[in-house]
Amino acid sequence: MDSIKICFEKSDDDLFMKSKWLGNPDVPQNFDVPDDLTFICQIRCDEIAKFDEENLLPHKGMLYFFAAIDYYFGHFDAYYPVDFYWNNDDVKVFYVEDIENQTFEQVVFVDDDNQPVALKELKITFAKAGALCDGNKMLGEPYNREWEDWDEPYDGWIELLQVDSDDYDECNLNFIDWGMLHILINCNDLKNKDFTNVTSCICST
Repeated sequence: MDSIKICFEKSDDDLFMKSKWLGNPDVPQNFDVPDDLTFICQIRCDEIAKFDEENLLPHKGMLYFFAAIDYYFGHFDAYYPVDFYWNNDDVKVFYVEDIENQTFEQVVFVDDDNQPVALKELKITFAKAGALCDGNKMLGEPYNREWEDWDEPYDGWIELLQVDSDDYDECNLNFIDWGMLHILINCNDLKNKDFTNVTSCICST
């Protein structure tokens, strides 16, 4: 299975309802956005369709990724999961299939003083890459996993998103000695476009 490489860059483009990394999510009105998790990215599915040759992912709508990763951005007083495999309270993926016939709005995350706290949003572009592509990507094989498969009960699960440690203008994202965050999904759930049961783990060499 090939990977879909995620590249991002600073841009002055209007990224509302486009694929973007960090920033604030663009969601349907009255959408229940988790305020205790960090928004990682939103992926517009029609932008990845041509790279998904095995038709594993949705090809319309929007995917949203959230996880408890504030600690790895250097906020060392923040909560972080202690188990190797994270539960559904620590990582969430949402899928909105219909993005044409409802009203969307941007949810801006703020602190106790009502000041925006999200890092600057980055424009995403996609490219086809090999299965063991490093960096940020969707699908493929985990780049830095040192064993053949995930442990039970997650053996055979597909990597939905790989998030690499990186340097940003405002701060660094460091997953334990520059490791990677892997967000995983059951094959049947992915086939059925059911993103309610995902898990995540950090691999670092």
